[in-house]
Amino acid sequence: MLLEVEKKSPVQVSIFSEVEKTLRKLRSYGPQSYASLTRQDGPYLQVAGGGVTCVLEMRDPQASKHWRAHLGQAKVPFEGEQTLMFGGGKLTIWPDEVLFIDDVVAVFKAFFDGEALPKEIKWRDISQVVGLV
Repeated sequence: MLLEVEKKSPVQVSIFSEVEKTLRKLRSYGPQSYASLTRQDGPYLQVAGGGVTCVLEMRDPQASKHWRAHLGQAKVPFEGEQTLMFGGGKLTIWPDEVLFIDDVVAVFKAFFDGEALPKEIKWRDISQVVGLV
């Protein structure tokens, strides 16, 4: 799989520990604030932020679909739309779309291993928002 990280050259990864190490170093205010992991057949995960302010998205280019991860119950205390600033720009997000890095690592691991994604993570179709529909 191809691992891409802000301000670094893309690398092919064959063991998940390399991916996890990279994810745990991400910070919305740091030199690396986003990363993606792409399968050979095209689908990918991308994360922005880090620590306790992560936004996770998934795209399937073959199906022209793009989703944003969210939780059934928000983990953060704020209400209403917020803006996450990171190296790639800014995202408008809802409280239930803020994940902690452990949530992100679990989804990336399942994606990497070709297993079912964690059931506690829900997926909101944002294909129209990103211009796929």
